[in-house]
Amino acid sequence: MNIGPQNPATARLSILEYLVQHGWKPARDYGRDEVAGLCPLHSETRPSFYINRRKQVFYCHACGRGGGLAQLRRWMEGSAGSGIQTRPEPAGLLEATYTFYQQQLPRSAEALVYLRQRGIGSPKVIEKLRIGYAPPACLRAHLSQLGYRGSEMQAAGVMNARGLDYFFRCLTFPLLEANSLYGRSIDHGPWRHRFLPRAKGGLYGWSQVQEFRSVIVVEGLLDLAALWQAGFSQAVAALGSHLNPFQFAQLSGDAGRRVYTCFDADVNGSGQRAARQLSVKLRRAGVEVLRVELPTGFDPASLFTAGASARDFQRFLERSRP
Repeated sequence: MNIGPQNPATARLSILEYLVQHGWKPARDYGRDEVAGLCPLHSETRPSFYINRRKQVFYCHACGRGGGLAQLRRWMEGSAGSGIQTRPEPAGLLEATYTFYQQQLPRSAEALVYLRQRGIGSPKVIEKLRIGYAPPACLRAHLSQLGYRGSEMQAAGVMNARGLDYFFRCLTFPLLEANSLYGRSIDHGPWRHRFLPRAKGGLYGWSQVQEFRSVIVVEGLLDLAALWQAGFSQAVAALGSHLNPFQFAQLSGDAGRRVYTCFDADVNGSGQRAARQLSVKLRRAGVEVLRVELPTGFDPASLFTAGASARDFQRFLERSRP
């Protein structure tokens, strides 16, 4: 996301003021730095567009456009030479895919066993995350019955060039605000994680943590599910150990919020290094940040699977350090 200096001619007007003048209304405004609403640059039904009042930047999780007021004006006013290349988002196709995979999860004993082995059994959390399962050789026929062509499935990324389901034998997690999908393989093959070929968007779960004065940042969605299941609703997932610029802006947008980083305690130390690097950057941005140190070899999900309770995890939070 480009957050460089703005044109002096537009700097006096804020992004929010400009949008309001053009009839835009926020869907969520908690009086803090961040405002959310429907994207003014494309058609959508779920708010994916975020403005940071303090930094005077915006970003849309769905269409991937972001920047300052000058960029927004070019796109909204249709100036030539903006250099933007857009592609239509197959939102209806993806929603049909999400729903189909959700319907398949309770029909797969193997997928349910895998979820239980990972410590996830709460129907409420499974429904909230819209966790699904991608059985082999089923999606193409289902989407074809709904009228979608193979070329559309391939363009959306859910089908490969040979007509095979890209997420076969994966637990699936819709990334609604990013108009994307994440898959976690239930096999022990050469790969475990799959994403659609597009930006991962912001922190997963960010919209629900605005009421909290502290946030727990974890790497993966199974970690997030485990914490939500244990009652830690202030957890968000970065979908990896390295944050993109917009995710970093989300965490640094409110200096009064405390951030706990709870990354995987990898045997090779990679998760711990990423947590330390993020902590340094956040502190430089004026954010209070504490690192939660789990036992080596554990992530939040495996910690609970091994028998830890919510009280045990709370102790890890209380022992966290800068």
